[in-house]
Amino acid sequence: MRLSNWTLTLAIAAGLTTGAWAQHGGGAHGGGAGHDGAEFGHGASHSSSPASTHGSDTNFESRLANNPNLSSRLQNLLPPNTTLQAAASGFKNQGQFIAALHVSQNLNIPFTELKADMTGSGHDSLGQAIHALRPDLSSKTISKNVKLAEQQVKSDLDESTETAEAATAK
Repeated sequence: MRLSNWTLTLAIAAGLTTGAWAQHGGGAHGGGAGHDGAEFGHGASHSSSPASTHGSDTNFESRLANNPNLSSRLQNLLPPNTTLQAAASGFKNQGQFIAALHVSQNLNIPFTELKADMTGSGHDSLGQAIHALRPDLSSKTISKNVKLAEQQVKSDLDESTETAEAATAK
């Protein structure tokens, strides 16, 4: 019964957060705002990544490398001796990757373990991966941390875009 309640809570949170991402240019309706949808909280079977104005999601790793403002923001979240490209490989999109970095830091979950759950066989969602690696956390805490990670992704993307726009305006 407890697992059913957790699953229901996660499904509700996923529905709410997916709608918010769709409004910000990500989500199931594709991206027009320059942000990749993060596919937070979805079940183990994932749909294709949404389209992006920056090209296909299969090359988001190279877009990260070509965005020094975002790269520098994310560098502090990476495990020691790990490149941004190596850490990003295997994730469906930029939002999913950045959220995993933040959750790793926020909940003290080793990034390599979180990445393995999210990109390995079975492809757990962010919420499912948190639950698998930190079963001591309540579904409410997991939902709050998924939402926090979404906010942090949006902040990282917005601030790196604003910094780049300010630099080109000079």
